[in-house]
Formats: sequence, structure tokens, C-alpha cells
Amino acid sequence: MRTPALRTFLMANGIVIALGFGFLLTAPEEFQARLLGQDSHPGMRATKFIISIDGYTNPDEVYELAKILSDNGYEAFMAAFRAITKGYIRPIGGRGIKVNLHAAHSLPTEKGRKIMLFTQRQSWDPEAQQRTDQRFTFMVIELNLDKKGKGDGKIYEQANIRLTGQGTIEMESYNAAPLQLWGVSPRK
Repeated sequence: MRTPALRTFLMANGIVIALGFGFLLTAPEEFQARLLGQDSHPGMRATKFIISIDGYTNPDEVYELAKILSDNGYEAFMAAFRAITKGYIRPIGGRGIKVNLHAAHSLPTEKGRKIMLFTQRQSWDPEAQQRTDQRFTFMVIELNLDKKGKGDGKIYEQANIRLTGQGTIEMESYNAAPLQLWGVSPRK
């Protein structure tokens, strides 16, 4: 009689612990990074950014976006995509605006993980004059992190994305060379 009761107790505690760890995995994360100056942003040497991730996109959200795209078309898809907020990226000090992130994935790698962040194409620098190609309507941010959460990244200012059958979002292509992020680290 003691064995089944002990087994039930251990299973219940295991479920509580697993749910607790699941909560920790979806807890907000904040990183800081520096963007190296580029020709498309005259006068910028290095700008420090905060990248805040409130949560990650789950497969059901991607399937729902795919259904909206299939049933109602591109405009409805973009409205639903923009309605989702998974975090933001914004410059620290100086000029610039906050850019909301609409999808986020954290993918394990051999050395740590890769975080992919997706938003509608836009600029955080209101004074920047960019040549844009209307075929590339998204911006993708890629962070390559080690097990301590440190690494580098890239910002693809003009990209295309695709919704996969596995419930993820991927960058399909991009138009211009990415901007380089360095010194990516967890923000305290």
C-alpha cells in the first residue's frame, strides 16, 4: 500500500516540478547588444540595444497564422501577425524608436542556442534613409548564444519569412547584407 501512495506522490511532485521548469523556460529574457555602424545608417558608430523577449511562439500560433493566410489572405495575415507581441528591440540612449517583435523561436545548437526574432520591416532610426525592396516585408534578428547567453547576432532589415509545417517560422531569403550585432549578453 505504501508503494502506490509513494509512486503517486512522486508523480504529482514530478508534474509540479516540470510545470515549474516550463514556467521558467517561458520567463521573459533581456539581452543587450551593440550594433556596428553601417553605411545605411550614416553617423552611427556603435549603438547599444536592448532586446527583450516576453515569450516564444508556439506551434499553435504558427498554425493559426497559416490558417489566416490561407483562408483570408495576406492583409489579414499581416494584421494578425502585427497583433502578436513577443517582445521588443530598442536603442539605449540617443535617437531611435522601439520596434515590437511579433514572433520568436529559441533553437538549441551544439554550443548553446540560436534565437530567431521576427517583425514587420521597419527602422528603429527615424532619420535613416534606406532603399527598400517591397518584396521583402519583414525584419529578422538572429542571436547566436553560448550556454552562458553570450554571443553575437545579425539583423536582416529586409527579409522574407515562411511558415513551416512543423509550426515554426523561418527566414526564407533576404535582400541586403545583415547588420552585425556584437557583445550580445544577458541584461542584468
